[in-house]
Formats: sequence, C-alpha cells, structure tokens
Amino acid sequence: MTARWFVGGLQASLQMLTWQRLRHGAYVGLSYLLARTRLRWAPPKYPLFLGVEPTTACNLRCPQCISGLRAFTRPTGRMDPTLLEKLLDELHPYLWGVLFYFQGEPLLHPEIGRLIRTASQYRLLTSLSTNGHFLTDEKIEELILAGLTHLRLSIDGMTQESYSLYRQGGSLATVQKGLERLLTLRKAFGSRFPLVEVQFIAFKHNYAEIPAFKAWARKIGADYARIKTAQLLDLSPEAYDSWIPPQASRYARTPTGEIQLQKPLPHACWRLWRSAEITWDGQVLPCCFDKNAEHAFGSVQEASFAAAWHSPPAEAFRKTVFQHRESIDICRNCSEGIRTWL
Repeated sequence: MTARWFVGGLQASLQMLTWQRLRHGAYVGLSYLLARTRLRWAPPKYPLFLGVEPTTACNLRCPQCISGLRAFTRPTGRMDPTLLEKLLDELHPYLWGVLFYFQGEPLLHPEIGRLIRTASQYRLLTSLSTNGHFLTDEKIEELILAGLTHLRLSIDGMTQESYSLYRQGGSLATVQKGLERLLTLRKAFGSRFPLVEVQFIAFKHNYAEIPAFKAWARKIGADYARIKTAQLLDLSPEAYDSWIPPQASRYARTPTGEIQLQKPLPHACWRLWRSAEITWDGQVLPCCFDKNAEHAFGSVQEASFAAAWHSPPAEAFRKTVFQHRESIDICRNCSEGIRTWL
C-alpha cells in the first residue's frame, strides 16, 4: 500500500461523506451488532454499498467462473443506464458507494462511463474490477472523466504461459500495456483517481511468481498490490488438487476427502447489512456469491429497492443465515469471515 493509496482513499471518503450518510453508516453498524448479539432485529432500510452488474458478457474463458464457462442459468445481458438512475435516485442520500462488477467484464458495456458518472454525480465512491484487456486510450479517458474512484485489475501470472492457464483467451502483454497506459494518462490528466489496485489470485501453477508480481507492481507504480486466495466454483477434490496451493488456500480437506472452507461458518453475515447486489436486469440479490440469482429478494423493475430488500424472501434469508447459515448452499462457499487476502 502506497501513500498515494492512503491519501487518495481518505480524500475520496471525505468527499463522499455527508451527515446523513454518516448517521446511516452508524445505524447500519449498530443494527448489525445488535442482530449478531441477538438483542434486536432491525435491518437497515438501505445498505451502504451497491454492487451492480454492467454486463454478463466476458472475453475470457476462466475455468472457475460462470461467465468464463458460459454457465448461467439466468438470463444474460447488459444493464440499461436508466435502471441505475432509478436506483440511485432512491438510494443516494444513504449510499456510500457503487461497485461496478459482479459477473462479466464491465468494460464490455458500451456505456460504462455513463454508469459511473451516474454514481459520481452524487459524490459516491465508485469501484470497477476488470481483466484489463480493454484499457485503450479512449476507454481510460472515459473512466477518468467519469470520476472513477478505484480500479482493480487482476493479473494472475507473470508469464504468458502461466497467466493463460486460468485467464484462458487472455494476453498478458495486452493487460500490462493497458495498465501502464492507464498510469501514464492518469498522470497526464493531473488526476489522483482512479486509485489503481493490482490483484494476483494465487493458484498452484503461479504461486512461485508472487515475488515477481510484487516487484513488477512496484516498478510500474501501482497504488496497491494484493494477493488473493482462489475461490473454486466446483468444490470437488479434483478441482482442489488442480488449482489450490496448500500455502494459500481458503479451503481444507476433511477426513472423508471433501473440500470445505477452513473455518466454520458464523451464524451471522455483515454483507447482508453492508451491501446488496443488483443483476443487469434489476434483481436484488443478497450478495455476490449468488451468481445465478437463486436467492433473489425481488426486482427493482417491479418495485422500489427498499421493497425488494425487505421483502418476505429477504427477511427469511437473513434469519436463516443468523440461525442455520450452513443450510444455505451459497454460504458454504462464501468468504465472509474467512481470510482471503495474503
């Protein structure tokens, strides 16, 4: 973490905060603590962060990703900017930020700049996660002028051979050149933002390249470099043996040979208070682990966000998490309460 990352994060946070947002943040935190200690059950009217799915489309074929596998069981498409405008018209006084990623590659949305500007006009924090293949001069300028606060780029290998084992169909050179172009243009614009984070997902085949990744990140001037443990879409012993390094794993093998998370699941979940996920077509989901929208709370195409977030399915889901979290399929592969960063 660099000084630029720290100062920029502080500046963006101060620009975002209002007294109403600060009060709402305090209420969200307090209501979660009361729920977790079983003293009072009063979920907040709105979350602090909204994750939105610009598109389900992706240029890569990553083998542990439903976008890469083209394995959606729900409709696919891209978000109409007017849907986000409707959402933020309702939520912006309370919201702290918008995260422009879920499934798919967000830079494939032809109006990604408009989506980001919609959030920026309310002084919200904005974050985008990308595989980095579309960082042209034009696209970078669009992101800077839209007011993007933070950009995370995944680069999971320091040679083309290693990189493409997971990022199938990708070009390491294209990604590296795009990131260097972004840092150069950000300086030319005289902008502090977006803050640039580079992420390295640790797999069995690339674990030895972590020192080279850190050295490269320092050399090019990235603001933050982080190592993340890999998530498996398929919790099978075969997938575990193929992809997961024992030195950097969120999983463990049981005595019977099954693969599960290393720590037992707590009967609580901060994500259900802090944030919500919106699919491209307006379904409100509990979190980003509901990749196929199997636990949708409702749709903002049919009602307000608040109505969906406090619908009977939403309340039933939250109470199940706080009573029998292990009974919910998506929770059994969730990183909440699990160490995922090295």
